[in-house]
Amino acid sequence: MSIDRSNTILQYNQSFVVNGYQLSGVDNVQINHSSPLENALVLGTDFGFNLNSPFTAEISMDRSLLYVDPMLSFTGDSSFSGSFLYNGQNYAFTSGFLNRYSIDCSVGDIPRISCSIAVYGELKQINDAVTLQSHPAIYIPSPRSISVSGDHTDTNRVKSFTYEMSISRQPVYSLDSAKNVDDVIFIPPINISASLVIDAYDFTPDDYKDFLYSTEAKTFNVNIKDRASNTQMLNLNIPNIQLVGQNLTATSENSLTITNNYLGYIRWVYFTTGIEILN
Repeated sequence: MSIDRSNTILQYNQSFVVNGYQLSGVDNVQINHSSPLENALVLGTDFGFNLNSPFTAEISMDRSLLYVDPMLSFTGDSSFSGSFLYNGQNYAFTSGFLNRYSIDCSVGDIPRISCSIAVYGELKQINDAVTLQSHPAIYIPSPRSISVSGDHTDTNRVKSFTYEMSISRQPVYSLDSAKNVDDVIFIPPINISASLVIDAYDFTPDDYKDFLYSTEAKTFNVNIKDRASNTQMLNLNIPNIQLVGQNLTATSENSLTITNNYLGYIRWVYFTTGIEILN
């Protein structure tokens, strides 16, 4: 039996849309949902199921940073709708919340963005057509248009960095809200983890015993512009960050590198439109 290749859904027939904006640079989308059922043994039957909690789903996505990212505006307590479109099908949700947002970059690569979305409520196929908004202009950054400033970066080359925000949320349900959430509460602060890989020139790791006594708050800033450095695509100013670990690596084939690992937080609680107004 042969497979009809004409029915294969290829990448050009797939797209992910958030609030009417078709995201560009997406190379991986995973949508997972589960039915929270448990066995229920009752008199008169040998099997049965109970719904022990409301339905939830999670969407994870990886993509390249090619323009001013619209997802950053959802790091606050705003929700959004979205659709995964493929071959004329529309798999959609109306109540999505950003739980995790990360970016990483190394020399010679386009910055990569990864995010995780929690969906409370329905995630289903709909027949309505999606009205697309005008897409933001595409910008491709280059190594010269990416800057990282902070701990020992003035005189030591930065080879790569990672940065991740973890956003805590608490769904609120009532007794009859098995399918739909009543509310989703943002719980501050936003927790930050970051790392820098540095070509060590005039920098040595700290005395490891000092980790027990040092409480110096550091600042970590990532600024990404387009190739011509005319348009700012991303600016992350990360306050209240603390060095929590270091790793020195020496090999016969590469230069000496030191990796700094940081933890931090953003403690503002009054924002609604995301990280953009926190800096």
